[in-house]
Amino acid sequence: MTAQPVGKRLGEDVLGQFVRLSRRSLLATGAGAGVAHFSILPARAATELRLTHPADATHPVHIEAEKMARRIEQRTSGEVRIRIFPNNALGSPVETAQQTRLGAIDLILCNPANIEALSRTIGVINQPYQFDSYEHAHRVLDVTGRDWLSQQLRTAGFTWIANFEWGFRALSNSRRPVNTPADVQGLKLRVPPELAIKAAFEALGASIQTIAFQEVYLALSNKTVDGQDNPIGTTFAAKFFEVQSHIALTRHIYAPIMFLANPRSWNRLNEAQRTIFTEEAVQAGNAARKSVREQEESYLAEMQKAGVAITRPEVAPFREKMGPAYEQLRRALGEDVSKTWAGFVEAGRGAA
Repeated sequence: MTAQPVGKRLGEDVLGQFVRLSRRSLLATGAGAGVAHFSILPARAATELRLTHPADATHPVHIEAEKMARRIEQRTSGEVRIRIFPNNALGSPVETAQQTRLGAIDLILCNPANIEALSRTIGVINQPYQFDSYEHAHRVLDVTGRDWLSQQLRTAGFTWIANFEWGFRALSNSRRPVNTPADVQGLKLRVPPELAIKAAFEALGASIQTIAFQEVYLALSNKTVDGQDNPIGTTFAAKFFEVQSHIALTRHIYAPIMFLANPRSWNRLNEAQRTIFTEEAVQAGNAARKSVREQEESYLAEMQKAGVAITRPEVAPFREKMGPAYEQLRRALGEDVSKTWAGFVEAGRGAA
């Protein structure tokens, strides 16, 4: 007689005990009651969503997104889970925006400039010198322009959940301090492939060159370009200040981060889950905004210690030079869109 493996005998013994116990339980519970009915309800499977963004793991956007994910999972009793992929782990911002629109990625935190190819009208957000302050920008995005922007995003294939931010962009360079528009003239500047930024620096007389973000440090180091523009947190995190001698807080363009979802992914959640998600996303976005502003001064102090000179030029003279940029953007966006958006911006200014 062939001996059976121990594991198999143990498995059969356990199964036999379970069957005998189940039979006794059935007889006991069914005595005098006819047939007993059993219902084994499977645990509800968690809905897992993938979130991509370009910030590194030390940036307030990522830190608050992680906190948000934990709160959502806790408040939904584990029914909604979010996997976060920071630092462009799933592709470039433009690529991941397209993937989110198509549903390959569920959620994205992105600069509106990254979806201008999918929504021409969303480019209104990036017009130079239109926002007077962080508070003004927030009022326009959160209140006066909210419904209109939400419709533009729906048309482009996104559900808009909340707002985070990068902050106002600042100009760095290795040649001279920038205090007036004339100081920008003749500088060779790296710019991202964004019409508003290109138009703004061309209006100021700079020579612009589009260079991929991952190549910017080298381009600054070997003097291919004199400078670049980014929010202070990005300039600090990417260590661009190591190869720059001047930073000017030109505040030429406000760079928000929009928290967007693929509509089909969003609708996988029930109404209660969407409510929880939205509440936590808004809380996280507000916390990230606060941290970005608070950290700006500490980053500037660190860069000053490293030998970088900081200037804080008056904004008005720069804004006065933007006529050619505004005309170029009006042609790209359309006259009606430009007028509509200008109304929201002015309404946000008046609501102060």
